[in-house]
Order: sequence, then structure tokens, then C-alpha cells
Amino acid sequence: MTTIQSVYFSIEMWGAFFSLIAALTILLTRYFDKSGARKLMLAMLCSAALMLCDGISILFRGDASKVGNAVERWATFGVYFLSFLSIPLAAQYVSQIIYKRSGGFKLYWELVEWGIFIFGAVLLIINEIVPFIFRIDDASRYVRMPYLFWLPSLIGFTGIVSTLAVAMQYSKYMLIIERVAVVSFLTLPLIGIIIKLFYPETPFVTFAIVISVIILFISYETSYVQSLIEKEKKLSEEKLKLVNQQMKPHFIFNTLALIRFQCLTAPNEAAETVTEFSNYLRGITDYLTEEDCISVETELDIVKNYLLIQSKRFGDGIKCEYNINATDFDVPPFSIQTLAENAVHHGFKSGQSENGVIRITTKSDGEKRIVSIEDNGAGFDVNELQTKGKNSVGIANTRNRVEIMCKGELIIESTPGKGTRAVIVIPEASQ
Repeated sequence: MTTIQSVYFSIEMWGAFFSLIAALTILLTRYFDKSGARKLMLAMLCSAALMLCDGISILFRGDASKVGNAVERWATFGVYFLSFLSIPLAAQYVSQIIYKRSGGFKLYWELVEWGIFIFGAVLLIINEIVPFIFRIDDASRYVRMPYLFWLPSLIGFTGIVSTLAVAMQYSKYMLIIERVAVVSFLTLPLIGIIIKLFYPETPFVTFAIVISVIILFISYETSYVQSLIEKEKKLSEEKLKLVNQQMKPHFIFNTLALIRFQCLTAPNEAAETVTEFSNYLRGITDYLTEEDCISVETELDIVKNYLLIQSKRFGDGIKCEYNINATDFDVPPFSIQTLAENAVHHGFKSGQSENGVIRITTKSDGEKRIVSIEDNGAGFDVNELQTKGKNSVGIANTRNRVEIMCKGELIIESTPGKGTRAVIVIPEASQ
């Protein structure tokens, strides 16, 4: 191996190593954008395999043995194949960015890129049978054929230009670093293709693809850091809303009025209510500043004290039932509490329901943990959640905190006149 080949080989191996490390890093941060991370991780793995194949090709170039010739042949095939494959993989990732930032605008141009890839792969297979693009001679040297050697460059050029055109059209949905990454991914290989037409044995196209994938990785991590900052800011805003929501004066005044009445009519019950009220206040003050999730048992203690007080206010109007089958998971502070409050205030207010029942259930469902809060109250049209203003603040707040803190989801089901069911789903990864 010549000195220049040794340099090329070292660069290829280090490039493959970096691509693998990048893929592992993306795997660890995949919860930021699972679909986008999966697609970019595939692009990184493709990049690593491409560099590995090119390195092997350099290592066995000129090896006239039977094994060396076979390895050189298949390594060269792999370089072309993986170069074609990297284009639709990158197109999928760009499409995911646009889909996520545009609020669900789905692009299908990556299907065109997959079509171009399939066309190129078929040509490579035919070339292995009847060489018309390139061949590997008996000395394990790359030899391009006289007429159609430019065909792979044309295929790559077509795929890159089409992706560049679409990406530029929707660039408003990308961060500046993402625009730079996409442009570099699409322009550097173009330069490499042009150079390869004149210097066929140099790995400029491979270098260009790997450099552009590295820039894509940097843009992904930049987006990840920015998302963490935005989530932290959003959690701070939600915490302020939560403080205002939990320390509602009317609940405190109503409870004190209840205790005053019980002191005159049922002193023993008044003592119980004082204990329940103090436990409730202690619970909310202990966890108002909590930045992490808390155990579902702790959350349920707060809820039970709250509902005990409310059931005394409503008399026989509200009955509380608990079916607790799973407690080995955490939830955001006051997530169940807020949904229980909604059941009381919006389901049973103004005597809208007699013999009301609030049922709280926790259970395991495979790898998920599920909490449901059901009532047989007034119910509402779930389509009105976006327009109900203050009445939907608690639900929106809880949904955001469940998604950000637990990577879970909040599902609201309601039928006017029949009741409401709120379901918190916590995935295994957050337990």
C-alpha cells in the first residue's frame, strides 16, 4: 500500500468509527424525536458501512490473489450501493424535519429517491454480470468502462439535486444549522462526483458524504439541545400555572366554611376534616417546587385527601372509588389531582349529577402503566377543549407536563350527559 493509500485508509477507518459513535449518540437521545432519530441513525450506519467498504477497497487494491480480487470486487460494489442508499436515507430525515416543524405536512418526495436508489441498485447488479459501468481486473484494479462509466454519477447527481430542490423550497421549517447541514450534504457529494469523473480511484465522494453526514449529526444535536432549553422554559411556565391552579382561594374558603359548620354540628367530623385539609396542604406545598416526577402513591395520597373533603361538601352527591393495581411508576406532581378536580368542578357542579361517582384506576398494560380518572358527570364535547379558555388550562397544563416529564400522553374521552374519562399513559422508558 502506498503512502497516499495509507492516508486514505486511515481517514476511512476514522470516518467509520465516528459515524458509529454518532449513531450510538443519536440512539441515546432518540426520545427527542424518535422517528427523526431513527432515520438519521440509519444514515449514520450507512455512512459507517460506506467508509468501511471504501477502506477495504483501498486495503485490497492491487492484491492479485483470488481472495483479494473477490474482496476488492464486492467492496467496490458496496461503495456504489451504499452511496446510492445514503441519498434516500438523508431525504427521509429531511422530510421528517419538515413534517415535525410544519405540524404534520407530509412530503412523499423521498419515495422518488427510493425509486432512484432501486434503479441504481439494479444497474449495479447487472454490471456484476455484464460489466458496462466498471470492472475489477485480474490485478484487483478499478477499471471504468468506456461508454457508461458516468451513469452512477448521473444517478447520484439526479437524486441529490431533487432533494436539494425540495429542501430549499421548505427551508423555512429548518433551523439555520439544519439548512447548512442539508446544503452541505447535497453539495459536497456533487463536488465529489465531479472530481471522481476525472480521478476515478480517489474517494472524494465518500469523504464528501461522510463530512456532510457529520454536519447533519451536529445539526441534530444542536436541535436536541435547543429542544431541551425550550422544554425547560415550558416546564417553568407550566409550574407557575400549576402554583396558581393548586392554591385556589375558593377551595380553601369553602373548606374552612365546611370545617366551621362541622364544628357547630359534628365536632368529630370537623377534626377529621382538619386532618385531611392539613395533609392536603402539606402535600401540595411539599411538591409545588418538585421538578421531577413523584411516585403515583404520593400523588394518590394528595388526591384522596382532596376528594374526601369534596365528598363531605357534596354529601351523598359524590362517591369515590379506587382500583389501584399498579404503583411501580411515577407521574408528574398534581397530574391526577388536576384531573380529579376537573371531574368535581366541571362534572358535578351546580347539581348537574346526582349519585356521582369518581373512579380512579391504575394498572399495567404490557410495558405501559395506565391511570384513568372516570366520572359519570355532565361530560362535554372534547372538540371544545381548544376554545374553552380557562376551563381547558388545567388539561393543557397536565398534557404538556405528562409529555415533557414522562414522555407519556393524556387522552380525554367525554360524552355530554354521560361523563368523562381521562387516561394518563406512561411508557416503560420513563418508569
